Amino acid sequence: MARRFFGRLSAGLEYTAVLGRQAGFEIDTTYAGGALDLRAVAGPGAEAGVSFGVAPGAAAETDEDLMHEELSRYSLKPSGYSGRVLGWSAEAGDAPCQTFAVYRDGVWKTRGLFVSKARGRVDDPDDVLNGFCLRILGRLIDVASLSGGAGRRWTDESYSIRGLLEGRRAPTALRWPR
Repeated sequence: MARRFFGRLSAGLEYTAVLGRQAGFEIDTTYAGGALDLRAVAGPGAEAGVSFGVAPGAAAETDEDLMHEELSRYSLKPSGYSGRVLGWSAEAGDAPCQTFAVYRDGVWKTRGLFVSKARGRVDDPDDVLNGFCLRILGRLIDVASLSGGAGRRWTDESYSIRGLLEGRRAPTALRWPR
């Protein structure tokens, strides 16, 4: 079921990328090693990307935000096993920044940086899924417009005089828009 959802998600992201290109944005989609890479360029030096792929296997879902409505952490039966579709973005670090839990009955739930919280069904109409994909693409364009120095925040990393004199980058990170 997770692979089926990933196929529909990929098709929706491809469709919305076409709409974004028609609106004048530079948006690329490529497939590499079973992952869909989506990249948006908002201007010179201002770009961001996200890659989505299916994690192999299924397991009991323990994240309550992603747990099927009919289950709780106290009753994990086999119907509570989910497959996962994960999203990674270099702008967010190495860990997945978007997680989809997809259940055998076709229910999916997600949380992350691109979409804070949502749910649906694998067999939702194309218009519904494309609208959801448009939210992801819009967020990616927001992140792209913040890169390149704008939209940065200070981190807790130390920064020494030596770092300054050697021209090392200041300890900042991308400030994700709300």
